[in-house]
Amino acid sequence: MERLQAYITTFFYKEIKEKGFCYIADKDLFVFDELIDIVSTYDVDFKESKITERKKTLKNLIEVVNNAESFNKNPELKEHFIVLVEYQMFLDEKGFDNRYKRKVRELITKEFLKLFKDIKVIRDRYFYNPNKVEINFIDNLNNLITYLQKETKNNSDFFYRGHSNIDWALLPSIYRNNWVNNEHKMFREIILRNSDEFASTNSAFEKLTIMQHYGLPTRLLDITKNPLVALYFACNDSSQKDVPGELIVFNPESKSIKFYDSDTVSILSNLSKAERNLKLIPNKASFNSDTSGLKLLHLIKEEKPYFEPEIVPTDLEKTLVVRPINNNERIKRQLGYFFLFGFKQEITKPADINSLLIKNGIRLSPDTLFPEIDKGTEYIKSKY
Repeated sequence: MERLQAYITTFFYKEIKEKGFCYIADKDLFVFDELIDIVSTYDVDFKESKITERKKTLKNLIEVVNNAESFNKNPELKEHFIVLVEYQMFLDEKGFDNRYKRKVRELITKEFLKLFKDIKVIRDRYFYNPNKVEINFIDNLNNLITYLQKETKNNSDFFYRGHSNIDWALLPSIYRNNWVNNEHKMFREIILRNSDEFASTNSAFEKLTIMQHYGLPTRLLDITKNPLVALYFACNDSSQKDVPGELIVFNPESKSIKFYDSDTVSILSNLSKAERNLKLIPNKASFNSDTSGLKLLHLIKEEKPYFEPEIVPTDLEKTLVVRPINNNERIKRQLGYFFLFGFKQEITKPADINSLLIKNGIRLSPDTLFPEIDKGTEYIKSKY
């Protein structure tokens, strides 16, 4: 059972420590296809191998990985891959294949609860720490209405986001696919390609909202004041129909909610144009006298000439809820707001949503609001 325990600990319990819960889909019970995808670059073909021959092939595969330079440069990836191989060997030895989903799920559940006494399981697939997260299921619209009436009573500062896949992270698109390394170039290039579209915008934040609208990766993350809009996005992606979605409810502190023209919003928005060597220097005087800090200050003063020549470094670590100008139909219809992300330590690492209280994550099973530069943004995304 050691190989099963290693698989549970490496992939599922790690997720619970980070998010408070994990969802084990049917695809997670068997990893054979995943192994095939990973090793395709090493010309190790065991797709057609018989079970009796595969044990030797899998052992050889571990040797290949141990000697592969690309894996040795990434110890975590190497460790995770070996855990997957060992888990597949465990399944093969037990004779388990796709016909034994129920049996494998029972084994994982039993071993999971034996290993971690603080973990609970609900509906066979959701493992969670009840001290960190509350899970609610929406089986119909009345469930949602009843829940929200109870949780949002006497408080108007609630925001929502819908995900079609429960595993999707609360992360702005610029921090995916390493786009953040070229964020400052992408920002400028889309303006050069579509100067008329941005001619009437005065601030970096306004420009970011246009870029977000057309699908260019930014440090914005869409949220809404309307839970039904979030529910729509949690359910509308047909490619994710086999996995549960989620509707996430946020209740931020009032000091974290800003208007589009806030000075702090200007600071975080202009990170999109800043050089990639920008790092956090906790001392205010040192940061504002550092070359990268002075360059960021210059970017801010381009849109706000009156801005005091002083940035509070801790502002860079914030994630704000920003109320935009309702100057496009999508934002109006969706009652749209944005999370605007700062960074941790260095500009390539996103800030947390620590200043926001994530009130509850509501889990649901899934079953245009888009009315229109698109080709230009697709080109820039592929280029970087």
